[in-house]
Amino acid sequence: MAIEEEEDNVEVRYDELILIVEKYNSITSSLKKNVKFLTIENMTLKTTTPTMVNEDESKEDKMCILENENESLKVEVDSLKKTFSNFCNSSNKLEKLFGMQRCVFDKVKLGYDEMNNVKHYQNFFERKKKIENDKKKNY
Repeated sequence: MAIEEEEDNVEVRYDELILIVEKYNSITSSLKKNVKFLTIENMTLKTTTPTMVNEDESKEDKMCILENENESLKVEVDSLKKTFSNFCNSSNKLEKLFGMQRCVFDKVKLGYDEMNNVKHYQNFFERKKKIENDKKKNY
């Protein structure tokens, strides 16, 4: 009986060992598949890395160019602001000069009597009205 019990224990152990081996075999096969997948992914990443590095370098170059252009445009804008402010100041000064100018017919300080000039212009306008009335009557 003792021999039969030992044989039963051996069979159980043998069956358990077979199940464990099959289990580990399936685990190793799944791990092999994962390794193949990861090696393929690693290779694709290795091939895409240089292109990404090149793209990154080109973008950095473009960024440097745009920064330089931005700085030059800022300088140009500042210079245009200065010229525009000079133009506006000159325009204001010109308007002040025109405002300070005396009228051509203003001869008060030159010794002319201002009232005589007014009468002269009144006579001029009266003559003009008379001439226009005469023309209307003649036609």
